[in-house]
Amino acid sequence: MAAGAGRRPGRILALAFGLCLTGLAACAVVEAPPGGPVDEIPPALVSFQPDSAAVVAGPVDRLEFSFSEKMNRISAGSWLHLYPPRKFRKTSWHGAIRAEVQLEEPLPPDTVVVVEVSAKMKDAHKVAGQIERRFPVVTGGTLPAGRISGSLVMGDSALAGGVVELYAVPPDTASWDEQPLLRRTRSGPDGVFHLDWLPVPGGPYLLHAFDDPDQNARRGDKEAHRLLPDTVSITQETPAVELAACELYPVDTPGKLRLLPRENMPANPRYLVFIQGIAEDDTGWAPAPAAFDSTVFTVLDSAFTDTLSGVPPGPDRVILFADLDRDSSFSVIPESLITGRADTLLYALSDSVADTTGFALEPWLGMEPVLVEPGLLNNLELSADPFVIVPWPVPEPKTGSAGTEADSTTAALDSTATAPAAAAPDSTVGMGEEEIQTHEQ
Repeated sequence: MAAGAGRRPGRILALAFGLCLTGLAACAVVEAPPGGPVDEIPPALVSFQPDSAAVVAGPVDRLEFSFSEKMNRISAGSWLHLYPPRKFRKTSWHGAIRAEVQLEEPLPPDTVVVVEVSAKMKDAHKVAGQIERRFPVVTGGTLPAGRISGSLVMGDSALAGGVVELYAVPPDTASWDEQPLLRRTRSGPDGVFHLDWLPVPGGPYLLHAFDDPDQNARRGDKEAHRLLPDTVSITQETPAVELAACELYPVDTPGKLRLLPRENMPANPRYLVFIQGIAEDDTGWAPAPAAFDSTVFTVLDSAFTDTLSGVPPGPDRVILFADLDRDSSFSVIPESLITGRADTLLYALSDSVADTTGFALEPWLGMEPVLVEPGLLNNLELSADPFVIVPWPVPEPKTGSAGTEADSTTAALDSTATAPAAAAPDSTVGMGEEEIQTHEQ
């Protein structure tokens, strides 16, 4: 009895140890390794309410969206856009798969509202879906048939994924980008875009296109963009408008500039122009003589038919001057060469004219900022401001041996613009006086 009792605890311990091993083995087989596979499958938009192109009766004050998997539960303001714009009151997520968006006010009646879901919406594992969708909701009547189509090109190839925005033509007191955005679409793999469901008749409209490599539907400072060249109107006779291909240029592509003359110009001079890009730290331009440099100055003919190439894109400073002495430089000249200076439409004398010594800079006209679009021919109508005359001290005479150019730090003056002999002492006179003094000693 005592012996049997002594063996029983040992059997119990052995049985317990065996069960433990079995349990450990079972756990090793059933449990998945920690972490699991990386989620690389983008989410998809499965359904939405109201349905696309649905004609709804009564007020619509909420929209619903269902997705293929659990999403990053953020407010609708970051991934949902409506045209015409509407404010959102609340975003409710149900199981992270269905989003219910409550509007601040119901959709306007008898209107086509275009609903846009952002391409950058992400799932719960922060995988972007690229699920950009646009669909119309009709709150009365029928779906309008107006359409504007076109294509985008950049670098001799079709531009896929470019964004095209639709704006109303602004009044004279506003710029195009101060207008509300009416619609937005994206070009396909072949560069073709369509703006659908537009009212007939409608317009006139402006279209703005830009490259969007980061797919955020917002133009960055380094992304190519331009206004399409023509305004567009939709009529009963032409409800579908087909536009010519539009080429976009990288933002650092030089442009071209053509100057359009005004009616009142100085009489019969030759005109020269130079252009400076205006940087953020630009402190302005101070007029001063500048020697000839073929890479800086461009000579214009009297009819202003020349086109300037290689113009820096962005804001520029354009300085035009009348080359009265025809030396191809921005020169100091005798005021006797400035004819008609009393005509205030042509020239404006500086406030310091009373201190003049009889010389002045050639009349110049400054215009800034002149916005030059990359890669395009830009027309610039000359300012109606008068040309400016700046009195200048008597210029230093030219130095250097025969056959050499003047010092580049001074203007390359024409012989008619050199200072009179009294401006510098005659060296031979000085030598004569010194000889006399030596002889007396």
